[in-house]
Amino acid sequence: MAATAFAERLEAAPSDTWPDPVPLRDELPAVLSFIPDMMPSRLRPWVADIAERMNCPTDFVAIPAMIAAGSLIGRRVGIRPQRRTTWLEVGNLWGCVVARPGSLKSPAASEAMAPLRRLEMEAAEAHQSALADYKAAESLFKIEREAAESAARAILKDKAKLDGRGQAMRALSDLQEPEPPAAKRYLTSDATAEKLGEICAGNPNGIMVHRDELMSLFADLDQSEKASARGFYLTGWSGLDGYTFDRIMRGTVRVPAVNLSLYGTTQPSRLAGFIRESIRRFDDGMVQRLQLLAWPDCASEFREADRYPDGEARRDAHLCFSDLSRLDAGAVSAEIDEFDGPGAVPFLRFAGDAQEQFSSWRADLECKVRGDDIPAPLVAHMSKYRGLLPRLALICHLAGGGVGPVSLSALRQALGWAEYLESHARRAYASTSLDNAEAARLIWRRVRKGDLPAPFTARDVQRKGWAGLGDKERIAAGLAALLEADWLIAGKVDAGSQGGRPSAIYIPNPKALRLR
Repeated sequence: MAATAFAERLEAAPSDTWPDPVPLRDELPAVLSFIPDMMPSRLRPWVADIAERMNCPTDFVAIPAMIAAGSLIGRRVGIRPQRRTTWLEVGNLWGCVVARPGSLKSPAASEAMAPLRRLEMEAAEAHQSALADYKAAESLFKIEREAAESAARAILKDKAKLDGRGQAMRALSDLQEPEPPAAKRYLTSDATAEKLGEICAGNPNGIMVHRDELMSLFADLDQSEKASARGFYLTGWSGLDGYTFDRIMRGTVRVPAVNLSLYGTTQPSRLAGFIRESIRRFDDGMVQRLQLLAWPDCASEFREADRYPDGEARRDAHLCFSDLSRLDAGAVSAEIDEFDGPGAVPFLRFAGDAQEQFSSWRADLECKVRGDDIPAPLVAHMSKYRGLLPRLALICHLAGGGVGPVSLSALRQALGWAEYLESHARRAYASTSLDNAEAARLIWRRVRKGDLPAPFTARDVQRKGWAGLGDKERIAAGLAALLEADWLIAGKVDAGSQGGRPSAIYIPNPKALRLR
């Protein structure tokens, strides 16, 4: 059937035969509010003070502060979440705050990262001082080497010496060449995977990557030529595995352990597009690694809070970060497994009462993710809560000044995080339908303006090259949303003498065109 004949038949149909259009599905699920009690005790007043003074949701400060604390713990101390097994989790976390532009998410993150930046600057100053000492030692070594080489030549020339070669070798081997000081690092924002590997090689306990617009980093990693960099980041999420770079120019760089913490911010539409594309193109778990993903509701009211920061809370928070940066495994009664060999991660286990509650929670989680009630991408996300909860409990325990087995109170804080994060994850994965609704509205706007023929095809939309409608898959998703809401009616027409599959055509519902 020709497209025009199909359209004429539809338009000739009585108006009461057209379906009643319904609103597009663009409402997001509700989320839980952040409860300050979920924060470690030494950071809680500081986080609340920043959020109040900046008039922003507490989530904006709590998420980066928690990830920053975890980055300092890194591999210094881990947790074995079961009584007897060797299952190990370490302190690094990945997260992202989602909010529209102008909502103060970036300034809030800057405040939360201030203690980490301070440690980074102090380490840079100490490294400069160590470099000056190294250069002096290097100059002295050159003088000593020249003297040793002269002495070795003299020994070899002396025929009377029976063991001249051995003595010459000892004269040279007694030299000790100074090693350049390792650069202690805590934070980076923009580094290639190879350079990040070098940083990790010198800092096996962990490093924090802070990218203000996180989706720009992921967009870069999505490029086919960045496949190895993507793999490096995926390795760094676990925080336990090593990595080796072999490059012609750089040679071989062996990283004993890649432990990456990651934080950034983004906007709702960008997150929705990233989730959809990441699952469609890769489905390698990159999106599910953003475990501390928060998309809070911003208050519509503004409350002026022009006051000085809480000095005591600020000092205690900075001291907490400083203590974590010097965390001593023995001081917190961490154990070492003799079979783990060099580079072993010291670990804690749960206290008895905490262990029982964790095991019960784990059983409930396994039932949830092994059922059929949750979409597959969300199942992949929530299944990683197995390791997330012990990590959060470890951070709450150590950043709260805990020593010895991880306490029940720290586990309960982590359980609060898990419930909170699940609600935000559900919103994030539901946002793909929000993105579909946005594409649908862009198409519908063109329909109402008469920019598309009646009937039209998906190819007609794509040919126009309109902003937001250049991607074939996004156009298809928008058309599907319009069909689901009965704003469009679809039909198929034969390809004619050209052969091939029938083409889908779309006719606007007159009832939808009358809507305002």
